[in-house]
Amino acid sequence: MDKIVFLCTGNTCRSPMAEGLFRALGGEQKTGLQAESAGLFTTDGLPASENAVLAAGELGADIRAHKSHVLTAQVVADAKYLVCMTGAHYDRVLEKYPQAEGKLFTFTDTDIADPFGGNLQVYRECAAQIKQAAQQVIERLSQG
Repeated sequence: MDKIVFLCTGNTCRSPMAEGLFRALGGEQKTGLQAESAGLFTTDGLPASENAVLAAGELGADIRAHKSHVLTAQVVADAKYLVCMTGAHYDRVLEKYPQAEGKLFTFTDTDIADPFGGNLQVYRECAAQIKQAAQQVIERLSQG
């Protein structure tokens, strides 16, 4: 199965919520793409932040078992699509992995701000923005 990989900085907030919400919205079945996530500046094995788990859970996505993954050349090679939370992430991935061009996109036209360190309401707002973006991506990819 082809993969869609959601990318953010630490892979503990935005990208795990995107992965979980894409799944919860039926994205894997509707698009035929397996959802994963990774971080540009992280280490493997970190859990999703507590507020990310709560905010995603309120929208129907269970990310309690999430463990962070570092973006690697292998992840880039294995992905059909790489979806960045910000333009800066896009630029950084393209700089480090020029072979990603053509499969690298930003999630929305505007950056999805990092909720790290924010209260639950900040995470809820971020999760709602991610859910809306995920719905749009699923719609586009379901239509071919």
